Formats: sequence, structure tokens, C-alpha cells
Amino acid sequence: MSYAIQTRPASRIGQRVAWRFIDGLRSALRGLLAEMAGAWRYSVARREFAQLDDSTLRDIGMSRSEFDSYWAETHGRAEPTRLRVTQRIGGKCRPPA
Repeated sequence: MSYAIQTRPASRIGQRVAWRFIDGLRSALRGLLAEMAGAWRYSVARREFAQLDDSTLRDIGMSRSEFDSYWAETHGRAEPTRLRVTQRIGGKCRPPA
């Protein structure tokens, strides 16, 4: 009788656990990259908006303090309330009366 350690293939349950872990890790990394890309797009848009002069802002009907709420509405982070936002997203919500 040999007392040598016998190797055996990983069980199917172990393989499933490993693949679930890998899939979860991939999903988490995808989510992190998506959030980082969104933050980058926001910072670029914020910088461009900051470069607009007051007369241009007046022409488009916005003030400097409205950028964050406009961004949130157009990117689904807040309920759309502006008419131009509701028209942009296809009229999914009622425009203000």
C-alpha cells in the first residue's frame, strides 16, 4: 500500500464556484470601468461648460448653477423636469404644464 499523495481533478462543484467568482469579478470590473468612464465624461463636460461666457449661457437659457441638475436629468440620475430634456429622451415623461 502506497502512502503517496494522490492527485485528483478538481470537483465539478469547485470548478463552478471558481467560475462564479471569476464572473463576479469580471462584472465588478466592468461596473468600475463604466463608473470611471462616466466620471471622466462628466469632468470633460464640466470643463467645457465652465469655458462658456455669460452671453452664450443666456442664449441657451441656462445659468452656471444648472449644469449639475441638467447633467443628472440627461443621464438618468434624476427625474427629467426640463422640456428640452424630455424631448431629447423621447418624451418618456410628461413635460411641465
